Amino acid sequence: MSKVLKKSLIVILAMFVVVFAWANDGAYADTTDSATYGSGDYGNCDYGSCTITLTSGGTTTVNVVPTPTGKCTVQSDTASVLTDNTTGYSLSMTTSTTNNAMTGSSGSINASSGTAASPVTLAMNTWGYRVDGLSGFGAGPTTSQNSGSIPSTTFAGVPPSNLAGTQVASSASAANPAVDTTVWYGVCANSAVPSGTYSVTVTYTAVTN
Repeated sequence: MSKVLKKSLIVILAMFVVVFAWANDGAYADTTDSATYGSGDYGNCDYGSCTITLTSGGTTTVNVVPTPTGKCTVQSDTASVLTDNTTGYSLSMTTSTTNNAMTGSSGSINASSGTAASPVTLAMNTWGYRVDGLSGFGAGPTTSQNSGSIPSTTFAGVPPSNLAGTQVASSASAANPAVDTTVWYGVCANSAVPSGTYSVTVTYTAVTN
């Protein structure tokens, strides 16, 4: 079973929105051990408990006040996964379309060239994400900032929807109570980018193992 959550990242130069949707993969009840309806196993869970819930922190606003040399803003979102699946879950994300740039009426802000395995320092006029302690990102800690200098921590680009999602969390056991993952989003811009609102929608997908 899987749960999909879409979150719009919006940056205002001179703002991130959540839409919920369900998607299911194959899962079949095993009734061989009981003739009683409402008992037995369902995949890796007890009957009736093989579900997964995915929530996010809601709208995340990222305001950048550019200068000729550039400024960077970093803010976080929290993705929470709840499941009784005994073999755990995987949480990944992509953008909702094949274009992973933030787009606005007067231009765009490209995604970072980094990957989770090889993240990079945010370049000017790019946006990206990081998860402390994941893959090549390093431990951090990452902190929020508003129109500050280029962060010393590294970031990666969120893959577009036509590529495999980037994994941001996983577990080999049940996640109950819910397990939180902090996803940091950073945007850097200078005055070469026209003032306005730029946005991109990120899709989180949580799947039971």
